[in-house]
Amino acid sequence: MNERSGVAVTQLRSAQKGTKRSLRARNDVLVLQSVAVGDGQVARTDIVRETGLPAATVSDIVASLIERRLVRESGLGGSRGGKPRMLLELDRDHHRFVGVHVGRRQITASRFTLTGRAEQTVTIPHFPGDDTIAVAASAVHRLTPERAGAITAIGVAVPGIVTGDGTIREAVNYNWHMLPFGRDLSQRCGDVPVHVVNDANAVALSEVALSTQWGVSVVLIWIGTGIGAGIVLDGRLYEGREFRSGEIGHLDIGTSLRCRCGLVGCLETVATLPVMVGDASPAVVERFLGGADDGEARALGERIRRGARELARLLSMLAATLDVTDFVAGGPLVGDPVGPALLRETNEALALRVMPGFAPVTLRFSTLGEHSVVIGATAHAICQEFGVMLTMPGSSQNAAGVAV
Repeated sequence: MNERSGVAVTQLRSAQKGTKRSLRARNDVLVLQSVAVGDGQVARTDIVRETGLPAATVSDIVASLIERRLVRESGLGGSRGGKPRMLLELDRDHHRFVGVHVGRRQITASRFTLTGRAEQTVTIPHFPGDDTIAVAASAVHRLTPERAGAITAIGVAVPGIVTGDGTIREAVNYNWHMLPFGRDLSQRCGDVPVHVVNDANAVALSEVALSTQWGVSVVLIWIGTGIGAGIVLDGRLYEGREFRSGEIGHLDIGTSLRCRCGLVGCLETVATLPVMVGDASPAVVERFLGGADDGEARALGERIRRGARELARLLSMLAATLDVTDFVAGGPLVGDPVGPALLRETNEALALRVMPGFAPVTLRFSTLGEHSVVIGATAHAICQEFGVMLTMPGSSQNAAGVAV
């Protein structure tokens, strides 16, 4: 992090053997990262000093970034013993991105600037059995300006296991198997690049995009009709070799209940939102939240406490395994009336499991609530296109309803 600007970026790394093209791409990322961190107070000579790249290479890359409308000259800065320096900053006004959240009952899409400011949002009903890609494409088209090339890339957050090429390998609750979502949506949107990410990972990325700290580590627990996790370690999204990282909903917690996946004892048999709410009507939920002690309210409370106990046990194991203490709850739970009760019960259970000398483990709601998914999908698209995770300060306005 740059202490002066408070702008944080995460540089992507590649394990592949370097080629001339890959080295140029890596140098482009280094220069773009320096400009982003500099926040309008960095010049070409500063980038040379910070990156160790030759002055001619930096000059060439900056010229290319300016031509691509990623960087612009912002004016003259103070002299450091020579002629005044020409300062550089991100070109925040040119590129537009669309973030899409594929939900069970609706698809939400927003058009964002590079800083995360939402310009327009649309929501379209979406139900099981619909042509999901067609509905998503319709949402994108409503947000696409008439001029060609107006949208730089599309980020889509979906349930299930997502591979690096945007294929949904499996989404049990939607009965999707090897669905080439990214490719097909791109074809329906004029071949605009589409980057697909798991919905829990998207919310985790939204936390990174809002943070001004370097090397954020956070685990997002998605709780809805299913349970998943998005894991960010030291500012980097961890997906795993087979893209199965965070598939925690089907861990065996020792119950005798059969899960819809066919296995017995999965976490989802006790801790999903539908299971915890059960057959409780809105009136029963209201009575429970009001402190009623009738049979239906007690039954609801016991289901919530059971789910909270198992979630607390899981978080304790993840905290010990990953050395993470910041856990975030996201998904439909955030907007559900029983959400605060589950959060309270989970934190009370976690407080009993703190080992002496270790920081307490806590669970909190996602920073942007229901808007976190589209923000995270957009941050993912920006990162995939440009190689860096930029802070998106404008996103915080969306939580207050300014633009969304």
